Amino acid sequence: MKGFLDELKRRNVVRVAIAYAVVGWLVFQVGEVLFPTFGAPDWIFKSVILLIALGFPIALVFAWAFELTPEGVKKTAEVDASASITPSTGKRLNRITIVLLVIALAYFVWQSQDRGAGKDPAVAAVEEAPAADTPAEIVHTPPGQRTIAVLPFVNMSSDEEQEWFADGLTEEILNALARTPDLLVAARTSSFVYKDSDKEVTEIADSLGVAHVLEGSVRRSGDRLRVTAQLIRASDGFHLWSQTYDRDFADLIDIQENVAFEIANALETAMDPEALAQMVSAGTASVAAFESYLQGLAYGVSTIQTGDTYLFLSAKEAYEKAIAIDPEFAKAYWKLAQFWAIQLSETNIISGLTEYSRDEMRAFYEDAIDNAILYEQEPANKTFYEAHKADMGLQLRKALRLNTEYLVQRPHDQAAQDQQLTLLASISSSDEVLKAVREFERIDGHDVIVTQSSITRLTYAGDNEYLREFANHAVAQFPDDVFVHYQAHRGLLWAGDIDGAAGMLPQILSSDLPESSRYLVLLRQACAEGRVDDARKLYARGLRQFDDQQSIIWLSHLIMNDQAAAVATLAPLDDPDNLRGLADFLSYGTFDPRPYPNLMALLEGQGIEPRGAVVPPYQCRM
Repeated sequence: MKGFLDELKRRNVVRVAIAYAVVGWLVFQVGEVLFPTFGAPDWIFKSVILLIALGFPIALVFAWAFELTPEGVKKTAEVDASASITPSTGKRLNRITIVLLVIALAYFVWQSQDRGAGKDPAVAAVEEAPAADTPAEIVHTPPGQRTIAVLPFVNMSSDEEQEWFADGLTEEILNALARTPDLLVAARTSSFVYKDSDKEVTEIADSLGVAHVLEGSVRRSGDRLRVTAQLIRASDGFHLWSQTYDRDFADLIDIQENVAFEIANALETAMDPEALAQMVSAGTASVAAFESYLQGLAYGVSTIQTGDTYLFLSAKEAYEKAIAIDPEFAKAYWKLAQFWAIQLSETNIISGLTEYSRDEMRAFYEDAIDNAILYEQEPANKTFYEAHKADMGLQLRKALRLNTEYLVQRPHDQAAQDQQLTLLASISSSDEVLKAVREFERIDGHDVIVTQSSITRLTYAGDNEYLREFANHAVAQFPDDVFVHYQAHRGLLWAGDIDGAAGMLPQILSSDLPESSRYLVLLRQACAEGRVDDARKLYARGLRQFDDQQSIIWLSHLIMNDQAAAVATLAPLDDPDNLRGLADFLSYGTFDPRPYPNLMALLEGQGIEPRGAVVPPYQCRM
């Protein structure tokens, strides 16, 4: 036995085994990090592991059977021991092995420090993720750091028309994560600012105020779909979780649900697996319906980003197509109901996109919202839909109760926050509105829609210093969002910062905002600066040009201090059978409901005390 061991040593078999094991371990470790990062298919990594394993016995056999001689490699049996240079080769192998061990030790120390950075040792353990397309790691996240931004997935398809698909998938993953109660998700409009950005992830996370970032890419080719996703810890750029899905397009729904589920698991939310799976469910088993739904989401995002309101019509058509494919698709019905609710509004910037009568639009809304409630399987979502229906039916106190109940379950839902501010402004005191604005800002930092709504409500809350600070912060946070700039302009004028408001005019006037909105900006600025003659000219033009837009005419009269004309403009809306349009103005502090008897009867029937109107400080002094 001793002779055999001596022969193994002489032939460097042991040295080769050690060197090979170290090299194999290093290749495995580096490949585990780099392959998912570059989106390599899982079979490549598996093949490398297999080759490393198969190569080990081959290397040992080679070391035993062959020797190095001055004439090159020869079979051991053919070599005289005196002609072998194996001893010197062994010394070189020793040096190589030592160098490899030093490299391996350095890599191990770096990896351990990187994974443990910023974490309590008790939660720094690495667990293996559930089986999926590629090996995935989940590093536990400490409580209090469950904040994430979902960056727009990059379209890697050769067809640029697939850009909407990448945007829609991003939006739905974001929506799924946002339903998780103890996970704070940065607003879509905040995240989408960084589309095609070359900024570092850590810089983006810092600007959005989040501890984690989800980024990824989508490549669609025929019936094949590749989706890569990486969850990155912002403090050091370390990948907490990564996955590559190389599947048939028919697996789209499974991919979307799996990404949201795994991210929520990686961030250790308090949801039990069954409840979490239901929460991130796509809501349909039809890939074709889900694809159309994603397209609608992408058009909705583009509407907010660009101000191009007619993209919203394309969103409606996409949701209708999704419903035609799957008549029980609750989320598509909900999105369609939102579209019709906006069209029924007298005050929303993106209303008036269709030629249907109010009665027809009301019927479309009721059909969509009733089906959303009927087919929705998630109880919290059903509560939110019911709150929206109650609001549209002017059951204001019921709507506030249901919406408040929903926010207890989903405190970070920004659509519900926006709804809460509107309901509070319609039926409650300015103190409650101010309290809600501050609370939503504290827990979420606000999404762009909530930010716009907050500025509008703060104009009547009586704290002009907070309003000025809030408006300036909103512009800094959303520098490219024209809707935020529009609201901030009015907010700054209300707070008395006339010069600050003037500085915003160039970007607003060069945007794709509706012409009526740009007209109101100019009219407010002219009155605030005391340029009454300029204001009169604008006013006369506006009355002619926008005579079919009651809300624009009403606002024009208010700005020009013609109260009688303002009241008369909205008088036709005081219809006992259709008060929804007039009730839209209740959330405006400048609106006085007392001249409208039918609206007053509705408010008094619900125990809502009427209030007087607040006069805009920038109103023209005639």
